[in-house]
Amino acid sequence: MEFGITGGLSMSSHLHHFRFTDADVSLDLEPKLTMGYQAGVIARNNFSNKLRLQAEPSFAMLGARYEESFTLRGSVFQTDSRTELLYFQLPLVLQLSTAGPNETVFGSPYAKTTYHISGGVFGGYLLDARFSGTNTGTPIGVPFESDFSNDIVSQYSEYDGGAILGLGFEHGNKRKIGFETRAQFSVYDSGEPSQQLFESQNMAVTFSVYFLL
Repeated sequence: MEFGITGGLSMSSHLHHFRFTDADVSLDLEPKLTMGYQAGVIARNNFSNKLRLQAEPSFAMLGARYEESFTLRGSVFQTDSRTELLYFQLPLVLQLSTAGPNETVFGSPYAKTTYHISGGVFGGYLLDARFSGTNTGTPIGVPFESDFSNDIVSQYSEYDGGAILGLGFEHGNKRKIGFETRAQFSVYDSGEPSQQLFESQNMAVTFSVYFLL
């Protein structure tokens, strides 16, 4: 068994349009990429020097960005906004590595760089969801700007899950440092079915650095 920590950045979006409705406005917005993060721990079981199973309990910020106009009470406004979805995730992946037989130099293990491919699944539990940003416009010929932040937990399912595929490399012997980029996609609608506001599916590309201790 090996243990470590991991963290990095992500680029995420939704597969379908985002819809938000309140007493004043109804929005139908096209999702664009937004930046997020993820951080967690690694537990790795090595079946051999080429095949291993890895669990990674982690926190991940996903969502999407929106930049477009909408009409409110006959006036046109521009929104620069985003959804921020905080998940606790549990990825479970198999990794196939290029590692060969252990090599030694003067009787000590030789640190080397190996490459690997990852594939697996993940489950997620939604901890928080917000829709926030800034609306601007000139409703009566005077520049107008307003910041907002709304709790949208009720629009999303508590649970998420999907598939993972990644590529990476690592260097070291007992203590290792590595880098991996992954694509992850929610295989089912992560929106709240009872709300029927929109069909949301998360998708993301992540870039992570990890350390095995």
